[in-house]
Order: sequence, then C-alpha cells, then structure tokens
Amino acid sequence: MSTVLFMVPYQAQTYSIFELDSITEMYKTKGDIEKAVDFNQNALKQYRKNDNREGIIAVNINLGNLLCTLNQYKESISYLEEAKSEISKTKNPYLYARLYNEFGRDYSLLGLFGKGNENLDKAIGYALKVSNQKKKKHQLYFSYTWKWYNFEYMKKMDSVYSMQKKCLEIIQEPIIYVKAAGRFIDEKKHLDSAEYYLNKAIPLFEKSPADQKALTLLLFGDLYTEKKEYQKALDYYFQSLAISQKMKRRDHIRNGYERISKTFKALNNQEKADEYYKNYSFLNDSINAGEKRVLHAIVEKLDEEKKQEESNKTRLFILICVISAVFVGLLYFLRKAYLEKQKKKDNLIEQKDELIEKKDQLIEKHSQETSQLKKKINTKFPQLIKLAKNNDPFFIVRFKEVYPEFYEKLMSQYPDLTDSDLKICAFIRLNLTNKEIGQYENVTLRAVETRKYRLKKKLGIAPETDLIKWIQEF
Repeated sequence: MSTVLFMVPYQAQTYSIFELDSITEMYKTKGDIEKAVDFNQNALKQYRKNDNREGIIAVNINLGNLLCTLNQYKESISYLEEAKSEISKTKNPYLYARLYNEFGRDYSLLGLFGKGNENLDKAIGYALKVSNQKKKKHQLYFSYTWKWYNFEYMKKMDSVYSMQKKCLEIIQEPIIYVKAAGRFIDEKKHLDSAEYYLNKAIPLFEKSPADQKALTLLLFGDLYTEKKEYQKALDYYFQSLAISQKMKRRDHIRNGYERISKTFKALNNQEKADEYYKNYSFLNDSINAGEKRVLHAIVEKLDEEKKQEESNKTRLFILICVISAVFVGLLYFLRKAYLEKQKKKDNLIEQKDELIEKKDQLIEKHSQETSQLKKKINTKFPQLIKLAKNNDPFFIVRFKEVYPEFYEKLMSQYPDLTDSDLKICAFIRLNLTNKEIGQYENVTLRAVETRKYRLKKKLGIAPETDLIKWIQEF
C-alpha cells in the first residue's frame, strides 16, 4: 500500500473502493482535506471513464464528507444528491448507510436536527444489513455520534446518554471522551472528571482524524480557562488553531479565534483580544451567510419534494378512480349479460336493484371525492402544527411564509422582538392553548404564562386587554 500512496499525486489510475477509502482516510488523518478533495475528484473522472457505478457513488459520498468538513455545505449536498441519483443502480447496503449518514451530518451541522436524525435513522437501518462487521460498526458509530450531537442541541438528555452508551460499546475514539468532557466543562462542575476524560483521549490521537485532535486540544484550553490558568489555555488554543488552519476547517478556526480573543482579554491584552475578535467576527459572518444560502436552497428543495408528493398522490387517486370505473363498468356488463337470460320480471327487478346500487356507488364516490377535497384545503396549517410539535427550527421560517403580512406588520411595529417572542406570537396566532405550548416547548404552564406576560409588556398592551384577542386581530 505504501507504493500506492506514493504514486497517488502523480498517476491517473483506477483504484478499488478499499484503496480509495484508505487513501482518503490517510489524507484526513494528516489534516490534508484539500488534497483529499483533489484526489477524489481525479478518481471520479476515472470511475466515470470506466462507467464504474459503485466507484462513482463512493467518490461522491467521500466528496460530500470532505466538503462538509470544509463547511462547504451547498457543494457537499450537491455531491450527495449525485450519489443518491446513482445509488438505485446498486443494492450495496454499506453505500446506502454511508450516503444517509453524510446527509444526516450535513443537516445536523446546518441546525436541521430533526431532518438530520431522520437520515441517520435510515443509515442505521442499512448499516444493520452490512455483513462486514467492521464496516457495520463504523457506520453505526457514525450514526450514533451524530444523533448524540443532535440530541444535545435538542436538550433530550436521556437520548444523549443512550447514544453515548451505544458509541462506547462499539469503538473508543477521542471524540467520545472529548464530548463527555465537554459536558462537564459546559456545566462548570466536576472539572476533574473533564480532565480525566480528556487524558483518556490523548493515547488515541495517532490513529484519529486531525479534526478530533483539534477538538481535544480546544477542550483542554476550555478546561484551563475554567481553572483560570489562561496562559496554559492559550497554548492549547493555538495548537488547536494550527491543526484547524491546516485542514481549513472554517468552523473550528472561528471557534479558535473566539476562544483566543476571550483569553487575551482575561490576560488584559486588549490589543490581541481585539485582533482575534476581528478575525472571529469576519469568519463568523462569512460562515453564517453561507449557511443561510444553503438553508434557503434546502427549504426550496423540501417544498418542491412536498409538491411532487402531492402530485403523485393526485395521480394515484385518479388512477384508482379510472381502474374502479373500468371494474364497475365491466361488472355491470357481465351482470347485464347474465340477467338477460333470466325471466323478464326478474330482469326488471335486477335492473332496478342495479340502478339503486349504482346510485349508491356514485353517492359514495362523490362523498370520497368531497372528503379528499377537504383534506387538500389549507395543508399549511397542519404542517405548521406538526413543525411546532416537533420543535422543528423550520417552524418560524414556515410561519413567516404562511403569515407574511402578520409577520412583517409585527416586526415593523415591534422590531425589538426576539425569536422567542415571535414564536409565542406564532403559537397564539395558531390558537394553541397554554397546555399545548408547554408540551411543544417542553416547559411548565407557569413558564408559558410568564413568557406571555413578558411579551404583553414588551408589546405595550394594557393590562385589561386580552393578549390572545389582540394578536388574533392584529
């Protein structure tokens, strides 16, 4: 394999998928993400030239992974979509598991945690069908790790602990111990436990991807920051930043700049603090702008998929009606042919029954069509309720689209409203009860009443005025 690795930059050749993944992993471990991208793009040309379907799928998945690492989410999803368009031509569950894991990772990093878990669950289903135990465990570990990430942001701690347990049962990698340490540091307690977990991560460095090394060093910096040993913290932050800069991991570089700025401030070095804060601010704005563009594209894609699904349902309904009409017609003529052999009186009676039956069928058919039409009326409201129930981050985005006039008028008159305030306004506009709001937001009724009271004060509504009626009529 060493000869193969030496020849990678210089020869255009066709690699087996095993060689492709081994070389890609070698670059990732070194932190040479851009070289890994170049290698895979060259390999893609060879796979296309040889019409190697599984090779094309594998390379597109690799590129999706690598570009996600570089925070290029739009390009990442584009490669994954290309892999998805090709994957129906193979029945390899390992490739399916990898594909949906990468979709799950992209959506998770974009804050679409529900959509991320949906894809990760698909990946788990395919991973369980993989016969190679090493590959199966690797994909399951990937799925559980990112579900752990999502559940942390969704504040579902029972699920977090469940995913943590499953990860430790499969593979021991630095990221597992780093995430465990991070929880203690975030809670600002049991720092000795945080240090214990970080020290367990260090022996696993050599065989781990560079981004895990960078994250471990960053957490060591956080640990010493909490201990107020700022110079030590700074040393770890700079080590982490150097790895992230080599990888060109923009999100990790941004986090490093922010930590270094705060540490210099704690050391009373305002000049350096300002310098790194400017770096952080510029990069943060750039990343956020890119994520917003990708999220907009994803929303449009999801809307288009929804429209396509509705169109497919309509076509299916029409097809069923046509088949039913043909069947009823055929039954009618067969029955008529049979009845013509009977006595005249019996024939008249049977025809009368048949007419009654046909009338009932038409009534029933009309009833069904009416029911279908009713179900199609205003599909947006149930969709909003579903998003609210799932505490989906797209709830506010969708609410703005469904009630644009209400939103624009509200924000023009009350520009200081926070996203939390807007969410309560949206719930009230949708006529949700305090109990329902509490269930969807996972808070007590008392907390809901408090948030409404604060909102009423912020809106400048008189105490005797009904907040619900005010918002409904706004």
